[in-house]
Amino acid sequence: MKNEILYSKIGSDHDATFARALKLIDQKLEKEIASKQDIINWQQEELKRLRSEVVEKTDLVADLNAKLIECRSQSEGNRQLINKLITDIDKLQQNVDWYKRTYESRSLLGVIKDKLKHFFR
Repeated sequence: MKNEILYSKIGSDHDATFARALKLIDQKLEKEIASKQDIINWQQEELKRLRSEVVEKTDLVADLNAKLIECRSQSEGNRQLINKLITDIDKLQQNVDWYKRTYESRSLLGVIKDKLKHFFR
C-alpha cells in the first residue's frame, strides 16, 4: 500500500510535470505558428505588391515599344526626306555650276550665239 501511494504520488508529480512540459511545448508551437503566419501574410502582401509592379512595368514597356516603333517609322520618313533634299540640292548645285560655266567662263560672243540658237529653234 505504501508503494502504491508512493507510486501514485510519483506518478501524479510525473504527470503534472509532463502536462506542464506539454503545455509549454504547445505554447511555443502556437507562438511559432503565429509568427510563421505573420511572415506568410507579409509575404502574400509583398507578392501582391510585386505583381502590381510587374503589371505596371509591363504596361510601361508596351507603351515604350509602341513609341519606339513610331519613332523608327518617323525616323525612316525623315531619312527619306533628307535623301530627297540632298538630291534636290545636288541638282540645284549642278544648275548653279552650269550657269557659272555658261555666263562667267564663256565669251560674250559664245553666249550670244547660244541665245540665238535657242531663239530660232
